[in-house]
Amino acid sequence: MKLNLGSGGEPREGYLNIDKNPCAPRVDVVHDLDQYPWPFESEVADEILMEHCLEHLVDHNRAMKEIHRILRKGGTANITVPHFTWQFAFHDPTHRHFFGYHTFFYYARDCGYFDFQFSSCKAKITFGKRLSFWNIILEPIFNLFPNAYEQSPLRIFPALTVDAELIK
Repeated sequence: MKLNLGSGGEPREGYLNIDKNPCAPRVDVVHDLDQYPWPFESEVADEILMEHCLEHLVDHNRAMKEIHRILRKGGTANITVPHFTWQFAFHDPTHRHFFGYHTFFYYARDCGYFDFQFSSCKAKITFGKRLSFWNIILEPIFNLFPNAYEQSPLRIFPALTVDAELIK
């Protein structure tokens, strides 16, 4: 099973599309992701997609625990959230959380904060979907040195998203 959590206006073919808005296009399951537990058995999903949803939830750590619960061993969660340097990350009053390059790595190592742990995590900072100077030149460099990017004045070149891939 493949789940598209918080599908909103972007339902995906081949996925079970979940959203709290019953009027969103092609919603298969109407559910508010701030209500726990989510309506899925443990270890039933091979893949979870969550794009521009996690930042809206009240407790993103609890949501990550639910994602971990629902994924089968070896399953993949692909999560996209706004990067904290993107101006609209802060402009949108419905955003409750802000994310940097290293955020998702906390869920894949024993940092002592969580009672669950993904087996691996990859992250990437993106600068947009269209080809531009940012994507072609800066994105590969900034992903080689994410600390230099996030902890220096290089942030004057705002990133758009953090894309994470977590494997259970």
